[in-house]
Amino acid sequence: MLPDRDPGIEARPPAKLLALHRKRLRQILLIAIAAFAVVALMNLLRERTLFLALNLTLAALLWLGLRWNRHRPLEQVVALLVVVAMTGVSVLGAIDQGLFDEAFIAYPALLLLAGMYGSRHLLVFLTGIMIAFLVLLLLLDQYGILHSVALAPAPTRVITMSMLLMIIAFFVWLLTDDLRHAVQDLETEKRALLDSHARIEVLAQRDSLTGLPNRALALDRLDRMLEMARRERRPVAVMFLDLDNFKTINDSLGHPVGDALLRQVASRLQACVREGDTVARVSGDEFLILLGDFEHEEAISAVVAQIMQALQHSFMLDGLEVGVTASLGITVAPRDGNEIDALLKNADLAMYRAKDSGRATFRFFDPSMNESVLEQMRIGSALRSALARDELQVHYQPEFDLRSGRIVGAEALLRWHSPELGTIGPDRFVPVAERSGLINALGAWVLRQACADAQRWRSEGLGELTVAVNVSPLQFHRDDIERDVVRALGATQLPGANLVLELTESLLMADTLHLEQLLQRVSAAGVRIAIDDFGTGYSNLGYLRRFAVHRLKIDRSFVKRVCASAHDEGLVRAIIELGHCLDLQIVAEGVEEAAMLHKLQGFGCEYGQGLYWSPAVPADQFITLVREHQAMFARGAANVA
Repeated sequence: MLPDRDPGIEARPPAKLLALHRKRLRQILLIAIAAFAVVALMNLLRERTLFLALNLTLAALLWLGLRWNRHRPLEQVVALLVVVAMTGVSVLGAIDQGLFDEAFIAYPALLLLAGMYGSRHLLVFLTGIMIAFLVLLLLLDQYGILHSVALAPAPTRVITMSMLLMIIAFFVWLLTDDLRHAVQDLETEKRALLDSHARIEVLAQRDSLTGLPNRALALDRLDRMLEMARRERRPVAVMFLDLDNFKTINDSLGHPVGDALLRQVASRLQACVREGDTVARVSGDEFLILLGDFEHEEAISAVVAQIMQALQHSFMLDGLEVGVTASLGITVAPRDGNEIDALLKNADLAMYRAKDSGRATFRFFDPSMNESVLEQMRIGSALRSALARDELQVHYQPEFDLRSGRIVGAEALLRWHSPELGTIGPDRFVPVAERSGLINALGAWVLRQACADAQRWRSEGLGELTVAVNVSPLQFHRDDIERDVVRALGATQLPGANLVLELTESLLMADTLHLEQLLQRVSAAGVRIAIDDFGTGYSNLGYLRRFAVHRLKIDRSFVKRVCASAHDEGLVRAIIELGHCLDLQIVAEGVEEAAMLHKLQGFGCEYGQGLYWSPAVPADQFITLVREHQAMFARGAANVA
């Protein structure tokens, strides 16, 4: 429970107002002292000794009040002033003309002074004393003790009355001036308060960077648009637009440049919609676009085309021309629902489907997206459990030396059979692992298991076989791969030369300086680097020369048609010759027939893997396969001898 507060402290005026009150009291005291001095002078001239003494006494008391005004409490100074003035006025009036004396004109001024600068108690007390004194004068006159006699008019009376009126006028002028300034200050504070409220409303409903409506205002407008659309039976389009690779621009060019880009994007989006539509910024680089008041859904496609075209033109940022693309997801009410939350979720799903489709495009929502999301959630949940329950297995597809025919290594391929979901292919669960953040734990587990199996091959006398492990770009982006490689090699005692990391071409296009240094450090441990599925990505020779790459793996889609298409045959031959010119080893994936093998051998390809020899098999079966193959070679060598 809070303690009671002192009402006197709460009512105390602020310092600025207190200083003003003291200034006014000083002025009033000076004018009052001057007035009593004038009256004293007139009494001196008229030789009225009693009145002269009384006036000088009152002036001296008021002078004391002037000194008090410097350091005493304001209430004490006001009380002294009004009590002294009332006493002087009352005594002078009583001994001069009684109830007919002009001195009593000062009573209202004293009440006004007490009310403005004193306390309520002082005002009530003063009013009571004045009334009591006037009643006393009346009684004294009635009983003949002290007569109230109206003397003949004289110049001194006119001077006294004029002086009293001027003093009262001066009081009124001071008070009205203070009131006028107080009213002006209140009006100024009112305007400032209204401006502050307006700014708060803008901050609450507007994005401070772009000036666009924020999420709260956009949702309010969407609610009204849906209500109107229900009455008029017209569709409403809800779009989520997300800039592609905005983080790269922010990180490379700086946040001020990123902010400038967002402002330019906002301006272009606003130019693509009508006045009644809404473009809002709802997060960092995500915009919400609301379209209403159109008759047919075909009109939505026209606006979408205009938006995508507007963003195709480069942006001028800090003297640089920067190209930016966007992914757009669209949902339409009432076809896809009428609830705000459902529409926002649908537009978000469609936007992520556009990103999964290669970005720089748009997608309309359809119910199958919900089913896909639910499936991904089930897979993600089951995958977390699979890591904990050892449901995952690593299978190995042997890699052959095409010149000698011997097995020289294997590619590690992850397999998963879930008790609840059945067998799930890597093409289904790996993307889920990447989106959910599980890919780092999953990749580290595969790397550790593959190194352990490769070391087991060495300990069982199978020779120095290499094991190739596919690595997700996300593992490189988070710098986890270097740590995981060091831990896996250290824990299993596998030499670095027995490990091959397989990367995709697209990884070489991002953050090249960082990646170059990282690959150099990994290669320094003896680990070899292979470019997987070569030919399907950027195929940039500059990157092959720059990075610490040891192998190229020709994508199976080219190898598959090497015997059926002269174009693909020439392409495979060119990749092999290119690799040899760069001192790189070449591995052909997807070898399925003898004819393919003969072609590749003729082109000088060093290594191959595929169903022609064996599919990916469990670790124990791979050991049996290698032993049988080595035994076959041993028998062949013995027969030759």
